[in-house]
Amino acid sequence: MMLTLLISGPKQPKNDIDVYLEPLIDDLKSLWDGIRGVYDAHIGEYFTLRAALLWTINDFPAYGNLSGCVVKGYKACPICGDDTPSHRLKNGHKICYIGHRKWLPINHPYRRQHAAFNGKPEYGTPLEPLTGEEVLHMVEDINYIWGSKKGGGGGENDGDRVCWKKKSKFFDLEYWKYLPMRHVLYVMHIEKNVCDSIIGTLLEIPGKNKDGIAARLDLLNMGVKTDLQPEYGERSTR
Repeated sequence: MMLTLLISGPKQPKNDIDVYLEPLIDDLKSLWDGIRGVYDAHIGEYFTLRAALLWTINDFPAYGNLSGCVVKGYKACPICGDDTPSHRLKNGHKICYIGHRKWLPINHPYRRQHAAFNGKPEYGTPLEPLTGEEVLHMVEDINYIWGSKKGGGGGENDGDRVCWKKKSKFFDLEYWKYLPMRHVLYVMHIEKNVCDSIIGTLLEIPGKNKDGIAARLDLLNMGVKTDLQPEYGERSTR
């Protein structure tokens, strides 16, 4: 069974979504303990109904709101955490993540193609995802303030909790910390964003083209693909 949560209103609650989840969590607790006297019409008997929530399916921003993990800024990778390889672009004014090749097989040719990426070969290995018990230990003492824009915990300068902003409401379920996969990314959103960027760049669609003057200047600053440096009089297609 797939549970769909709809939140009415002109704006999403963001980190305060836990307030909306309270009734759902209460029902899930009751289902985990078991509801007696449920009638099975097929076999004609009563039984105790039990149910558990296996995972949530959402896009990446909602992943941050539901799990309590930071999903933007310098520490935006839920797996890498404090070791997220991030770099702020001087001209594009955005943060890019250039350590993605370490997730490839150790002998993959892309690991050695330094000129096509950040000018360096990749010899790193991916980190193991944190278990639910490890995450719970890290967020247990975060004091999140409901209704506050900053929340009161897990900010960029909050010491060891830099990657976490709150304790997820789902940890109120006694089995949640034991689940190997608690949140799943909805692949449709990822495919759409990547497809929009590729098509927008190939067709030079205004507003969606990623090949602009700022992008080429950032490549030049990073020492990557210097043959693409902008020439005097070149106009941006963005």
